[in-house]
Order: sequence, then structure tokens, then C-alpha cells
Amino acid sequence: MMDQDSRDRALVRRAGEGTGNQAFDLPRTFLVRSDEVNGAFSHWIEKVPAGAGPPMHVHHREQELFRVLAGQFRFWCAGEAQDLTDGDTVLIPKGAPHTFKNIGSSEGQLLITLTPGDGDGFFIEVERLGLHPSRDMPQIVEIAGRYGLEFVGPPPA
Repeated sequence: MMDQDSRDRALVRRAGEGTGNQAFDLPRTFLVRSDEVNGAFSHWIEKVPAGAGPPMHVHHREQELFRVLAGQFRFWCAGEAQDLTDGDTVLIPKGAPHTFKNIGSSEGQLLITLTPGDGDGFFIEVERLGLHPSRDMPQIVEIAGRYGLEFVGPPPA
């Protein structure tokens, strides 16, 4: 948590700064962690290899905002697909089943914001425990539930 004095100053992250995280083998850099802003939001950059994306899931507590910094992505939300590319933005409402996939031929990059932001703790905890979906899915599902995150299906083909 920020102390009283730091709440009166700007929180600055220079290029290349932030908190690194490798949960699910996806390199992400937290630019603002929820514990730095009293849970208001979390904000990070995620690098997504060609063909990669998470399973279909629901955030029961947060909205999720994506901005495509580089690449071509297909987003699914509540049964509808949208293709997005550099500079495009999509807001996923709280409670909506959604996922995304990098449909380009090279690594893509997303800027992601969760609000409120405590969902970043899911990635931090999964990495800290060294969990991987290929062997630890029951534990990952249990941790996800504590963060209001529910997996509801595989990634679309």
C-alpha cells in the first residue's frame, strides 16, 4: 500500500520499468499494481505469442479494458467475435464470458486494465507458486475463484 506521503505524488513508471510476471508463460509487466492504488485498478503490458490466448473466462468483479499495442487479435465477448489491430480498444463488461487470441503471425502486445484491480493478484500468486495449467489446473481454478475469476471453457479454435 502507498503511504500517506506517496499518495500526494505522481506514480511514474519509465519505459522498461514495472513489476515483471511470467504466469502462464506470458511475459507481462505490471505498470500499476492494485496494491499501489488501494485496489482501484491494475494496469499492465502483456506479450502474447502468435496463436496464444487464455481459456474462455469471466471476471465477476471487474471490467477489463484491452488496447492492442501491436499485432492482430480476435476477441470473443458474450458469443460475439471482433478482430482488433494496432491502436484498437475493447472494454469487456463485468460478468461477460470472454477471451482473446493472437491471430497474427508474430508476437503481439496488449495493454490491459482491470477495474477494480485486485485481479492482478491472481497472476502474482500463480507465478509465486510456480503453477502451470498442464499440471496444476485444480489449484489454479481454486486461486482464480478467490479473485472472482471463473474459467468457463477452452479457447476458441
